[in-house]
Amino acid sequence: MEIGMNRALDIFRQALWQLTEEQPRRQPAPLTPPDPWNAMFTFRYSYTEISAQGGDAHVKRRETRFEDGKFVTEECEGTVRRDAYDRMVEQTQQVFIEQMNQAMKMFYLPFAPRGRSDE
Repeated sequence: MEIGMNRALDIFRQALWQLTEEQPRRQPAPLTPPDPWNAMFTFRYSYTEISAQGGDAHVKRRETRFEDGKFVTEECEGTVRRDAYDRMVEQTQQVFIEQMNQAMKMFYLPFAPRGRSDE
């Protein structure tokens, strides 16, 4: 039985060799590398600097981002009237106070005495 199995394997190997020898070798298709700067990685950094002296406020803004394999930087500077600066500071303080109020409620309410309504 072993001789018959070896004979069958030899026939099979011979057929495979004939197939590989008969087919001309083709050049493999060129590989196209993936775009190295795909959308998987983007970066953005920005800052705004505001300084107030006298009647005007000086505003300086810079933004740097990395998209599509390129760094892009944008800068701008300017001045605004002092009353616009004061309104912006007041609004920022109100937002901060409201956020702190919400955070304190989150930490305080679990320990508040029963029967007290928070609002």
